[in-house]
Amino acid sequence: MKGKTTGAKTMTDGANARRVAFSKWRPGLFKKASELCTLCAAEMAIILFSPSGKPFSFGHPSVGAVLDRFEHPQTDCPTVTRQAQTNGDQTLVELNRQYTDVLERLKAEKKRAKELQHVKPLEIENLSFDQLMVLKKALADLKEMVDKRRMELLALEASTPTPCARAFGAAVVSQTDDKHCDPREGNVGEE
Repeated sequence: MKGKTTGAKTMTDGANARRVAFSKWRPGLFKKASELCTLCAAEMAIILFSPSGKPFSFGHPSVGAVLDRFEHPQTDCPTVTRQAQTNGDQTLVELNRQYTDVLERLKAEKKRAKELQHVKPLEIENLSFDQLMVLKKALADLKEMVDKRRMELLALEASTPTPCARAFGAAVVSQTDDKHCDPREGNVGEE
């Protein structure tokens, strides 16, 4: 058996005790009604009067819309139904667009991975001294190009108000001393 089982309910004695019981049970009742509406796409209205005569109501989509539908059962609740359908259609279109984008990126990455399968890792143990010197020069040139591009991006970042990776604490390599500086880890100048 699911749920909490309790014995038979009887009316609470005393006006004050009834007010306390009502104020404790009402939010739970409205919460269960809300859950039922969400789970089952139900339209519901609940109207309660407290022991002192104060009215309380819950309605999904609204008490008025549900009462109108109750008074005219042949008609649909067009505004709410149309709005829900439009919102659902917009969400579906956006999800389909995101799905297509992800599929395209996956296809591009698979193609790139296939191209990279033919690239063999560089085995520097087998290189001669002259080949190592050429490699060292090529790496120095590459580092210089990377530093130049980094400086261009930093200059661009300084001139535009949009956030970039640096604003979110990305690691930065100093151009002058080749030491690692990662503000997230607090390891300035350590490698």
